[in-house]
Amino acid sequence: MKRYIVLVFALVATFLTAQAQLTEQQQIQKLNYAYQYIRNNYVDDVPLEPLVEEAIIATLKELDPHSRYLSAQEMSETKNRLHGEFAGIGIKYHIHNDTLVVRSTLPNSPAQRANILPNDRITAINGSTITGLNSDSVATLLKGDVGSKVTLYIERRNVIETKKVTLERKVIETSAITSVFSIDDIGYIACESFTKSLDSEFYSAYKSLGNIKALVVDLRDNGGGAISSAIDLTSLFLNKGDIIVTTVGKDKEVVYEKRSNGNLGDIPLVVLINENSASASEIFAGAIQDYDRGVIIGHTSFGKGLVQRIIELKDGSGLCLTISRYKTPSGRIIQRPYTMGNGEKYLADSVRFMHPDSIPRDSNLLFKTLKNGRMVYGGGGITPDIYINKDSLRISTSIIEAQSKGIFEHTITDYWDLTSLDALRSDYPTVEQFCKEYEIDQLLWDIFYNYTHLSANDLTERDLHYVRAMLMTTMAEQLYGPNERHYVYISQYDYVANEAFAIANSPQRMQSILE
Repeated sequence: MKRYIVLVFALVATFLTAQAQLTEQQQIQKLNYAYQYIRNNYVDDVPLEPLVEEAIIATLKELDPHSRYLSAQEMSETKNRLHGEFAGIGIKYHIHNDTLVVRSTLPNSPAQRANILPNDRITAINGSTITGLNSDSVATLLKGDVGSKVTLYIERRNVIETKKVTLERKVIETSAITSVFSIDDIGYIACESFTKSLDSEFYSAYKSLGNIKALVVDLRDNGGGAISSAIDLTSLFLNKGDIIVTTVGKDKEVVYEKRSNGNLGDIPLVVLINENSASASEIFAGAIQDYDRGVIIGHTSFGKGLVQRIIELKDGSGLCLTISRYKTPSGRIIQRPYTMGNGEKYLADSVRFMHPDSIPRDSNLLFKTLKNGRMVYGGGGITPDIYINKDSLRISTSIIEAQSKGIFEHTITDYWDLTSLDALRSDYPTVEQFCKEYEIDQLLWDIFYNYTHLSANDLTERDLHYVRAMLMTTMAEQLYGPNERHYVYISQYDYVANEAFAIANSPQRMQSILE
């Protein structure tokens, strides 16, 4: 198969640099002729499917960094992600000592209805042990068609016998809203993606907050999603006639305007973004900033201003093809620079990690906001109004490495084996009480230090503060549910979010920033 792939890459490369004088039709005829000649005359039998697939992949690689080929499985996952649903049993887990450990279950899922609990161990799936499997392989075993069944073998602390449970896979509807709460009359809503139902979910989340005086919207690490969803969510905050975004394609330009006044047009707003906030997140943040509708805080966003259309092919695979670029209401192009056919360099570009004052700015990339005439930047992502210097948040490499290895999850799993979740819930019945009163005991510190081969003397004060926050955050997911992670992390450590709350709590400061 490798020689076929090499062959087709060479073939495509030749066609992409073919004689310029050939017409488009002649180019296609030439490609078709070459394929047929190879198929009919090559010394071995040549399967056509991998040749065509590799040719499409190679062709798309020569375009922009966001155009790509989607296998049938990737196509299915993409559609499910945009609709916010998948077929499964509804558990969140991690792999601990070759065992699947349940972190939490999703509301109304088959796993929750079967009384599967946090810290339960799933040792086998459909009679096959999971020893040696990684998280992706386990996910493949757990997912399946709606209505199909999966049998789990579960071990629980203080229960001698292994429990055998057969569950029917259901459509698991996941919400793009990952956390909703308020602190001192300031509401907080975190969104992890832009699914098609986000605007209605967001408005319901907002209404659940009751009478708040300002709102913080957290789009950090939100990689985007459906552009229609970004338009719908932004519409909640703008006025009739306001431009939300403009798409500029090969043959036309489309302007998307707000058709009526938004339901949330008056609530003071602060938006959190970082270097991984992309696409739909940037549409939202860009429009909010351009209309001086709210304060943007955090780090410069990713800079993905290319619009893709998903084209499904007959075999279930698909193309994710760039069809246009988008501009913010003030006319800013958000897409950061790239070289055609060099996606690796594009992904490695670290300009967005730099402080805005250290980035050279072309005067043609300076724009003014539409209400107050503030200066804002174009040419690569959304530059926040309040930039939080990343150096001020830096923690030690050893702690970053521990987090990447899932040490916090492993530490808490071992801790639960030696103590009681129920006892902690009894001592701290609410997450608010847990944040205010709980102190990490020596046993928990010892488990963490044993995993990392560190001691308290090896860590800075910032490191210790961060580790404490992450251990409590991980505990809170299993004590109170996955949505409480944000509350605990913000309460215990999150300097960027705390600054956002401080701004939202000061109308005078917010006004001075926007003016």
